[in-house]
Amino acid sequence: MGMLIDGKWDDAADRSMVSGTYRRELSALATSIDANLLLEASKAKGQLFLIASASCPWSHGAVIALVLARLKNNIEIQWAGGPRREGYGLLPGGPLPNRSVFQHVHQFYTSTVAKYTGRSTVPILWDAANSKVLSNSSADIMLAFDGISPTIDLCPTELADDIDSLIQYIFDGLSNAVYRAGKSQRQDEYDEAVDTVFGTLDELEVRLGDRTFLFGNDLTMADIRLFATLVRFDTVYATHFRCTRKRLVDYPLLWRFTRRIFQMPDIQQTVDFDEIRYGYYINDGDHNPSGIIGQQPEIDWSSKEGFSE
Repeated sequence: MGMLIDGKWDDAADRSMVSGTYRRELSALATSIDANLLLEASKAKGQLFLIASASCPWSHGAVIALVLARLKNNIEIQWAGGPRREGYGLLPGGPLPNRSVFQHVHQFYTSTVAKYTGRSTVPILWDAANSKVLSNSSADIMLAFDGISPTIDLCPTELADDIDSLIQYIFDGLSNAVYRAGKSQRQDEYDEAVDTVFGTLDELEVRLGDRTFLFGNDLTMADIRLFATLVRFDTVYATHFRCTRKRLVDYPLLWRFTRRIFQMPDIQQTVDFDEIRYGYYINDGDHNPSGIIGQQPEIDWSSKEGFSE
């Protein structure tokens, strides 16, 4: 996988696999964002950029928050992707200045902390004026966008603790558990991870029995988090990551929930199934040595079956 060690890229270094099990490493950067700084910087187009990968669900959550917050005109997206050589590389084109200087995501990290040690993950919120990463936490980036937006409230104060708890539950039981299953090198770890994934999906299916979204009729941060995982489920998690017990389309309420968000204005444009398939089949996991990219499942994302008129 590779990572930075004292500011130098090491292709062989990897601290995510421990005794055949996948363990996501916490960030070594400070991740919280000063709201006043963000508000002022976001008014100056060309200062802030969201560096994101269309294959990455955590990037996807940040992109959706940016779009819903109506901030995309001032905080532009620079896409990263392609083969992972020195981690994520920046894709050709895009609005980011100094492309001759920044070609790999890890260079943003060492520009911020010269002797940085750790993974160079996306998304990151990049301050081009000061050449520093403001945050590499998708949660903090999403909350920051929500906090300065006049159009959305994805984390109402009265629900904030409950939303945080549910997001953690979704992360542990689903969003990270699919990675544990897909990257596992031990049968017992794989089996436990898959049991966790489908136990979580079963419980979320029940939760949606009497509501449109996870907390009722209004979209929250938890819904965006869940959507970013579910929209990838049949395409890569049920296949490449071997979560084969059921598909998303086998869960009527979760399938309805995911389609409902997919069909919201501007959301479909944030989903790139070609890049998702490429990113996972080529870069995530070592059990596809021939680099074969699985075909996209035939799924009718435009269906309104189960929607209330």
